[in-house]
Amino acid sequence: MSDTLNRVGYLDGFRDKDAARAAEWQRDERMEQLTALRDSNPEAYGRMGATAHIMLGYYENAKKIAAQHGRDTTKGGN
Repeated sequence: MSDTLNRVGYLDGFRDKDAARAAEWQRDERMEQLTALRDSNPEAYGRMGATAHIMLGYYENAKKIAAQHGRDTTKGGN
């Protein structure tokens, strides 16, 4: 069903979900610290719960999309 809904156009045209996600992205220092922990201490990161891993995945994906749309994703770049 979601595939069908994704193909539906609105009165003013199709929505660019990536552009909307890029516009909403905000830097989160907690997620940045979690990224640093994952890179510096994978063993400790691996012991963290699945929720933290999922949240970091969503954050990094949104950050990548924001960078692709010209947003500054460096420190303080909201």
